[in-house]
Amino acid sequence: MWRQLKARWIWFALAFGVLVGGAGIWALLHPGGMWLQHWRAEPSVISSRFIFGPYPLEDDFVVLEKKGVSTIISLLDPSLPYEKILLGQEQVLAKRHGMQILNFPMASILGQSFGKDYLANSRAAAQAAIDSKGVAYIHCYLGLHRSRNVQKFLEDYAGVSAATQQGSLQSGRSEDVLALDRANIAFMETHYEQSLRELSEIQAKNYQATLLEAWSNYRLGRIDQACSGFAKVAAERPDSADAAGGLGFCALQSGELDEAGRQFNLVLSMHPDDAQAMSGLGHVRYRQGQLAEAKTLFERVLEQYPDDAEAREILEKLKPMP
Repeated sequence: MWRQLKARWIWFALAFGVLVGGAGIWALLHPGGMWLQHWRAEPSVISSRFIFGPYPLEDDFVVLEKKGVSTIISLLDPSLPYEKILLGQEQVLAKRHGMQILNFPMASILGQSFGKDYLANSRAAAQAAIDSKGVAYIHCYLGLHRSRNVQKFLEDYAGVSAATQQGSLQSGRSEDVLALDRANIAFMETHYEQSLRELSEIQAKNYQATLLEAWSNYRLGRIDQACSGFAKVAAERPDSADAAGGLGFCALQSGELDEAGRQFNLVLSMHPDDAQAMSGLGHVRYRQGQLAEAKTLFERVLEQYPDDAEAREILEKLKPMP
């Protein structure tokens, strides 16, 4: 009797486990369901060419097509069975709407990255977005972690945080915002004079436009004008890491090593893993003869950007150090 009852409980537990597991898989295969809807990020436009968001549902493709999206950059990982299925469905929908799919698998669980290709594929996805024709839609499963990591790489390529007005796919966009979009794209494509021309069309520049203007001048070697722009933003927003970083690089270009070090340390106090600030501070310490600290900083830069030729070159010079 006891054995029969025990066997029934075991079978009940197994059946219950299969039921719950099946329900979980079914839920994962329907990211638009009410159980996940609360967690899905809203699609966000950071420029006229880049849109970030969650896995696109069939209705989303209609909206994206109207927005001129020609390339879908999917960060789904086909090694995960449910993401493999979703990727296949996405490819069918993309073909139906005349869009191409580029897949850069990034494994992530609860926001934590896994796999040796995570950083490499983040960079590759960002570069693919820049190289794409028309508008690119970059997404992961819920649009919360992997796609934001690619957005960070896009901002790093530009040398400035996304200096555009963020908004949903349905939001209106003023002429000033569109001019700022065009200026940001020109900057990303290294057309700095064109970026400045677009910025000159803005009637009342906000801090984002002023910041982009300063970076454009910096890239053109106009250090005094760049420094003036960064200082203006820093006065309005003392917590702006971008302004502090810009002031640091201007000071570095002018040979003011102590001031450069102070500004880069300010950035790192706000963002300890900021690779640009680490690189800038590494240059400061290298010039000051503090080689051990410089070596540590450039090693940290290479952990994030293994292809950083400048950091690798300096580390080669520091190789004899223990």
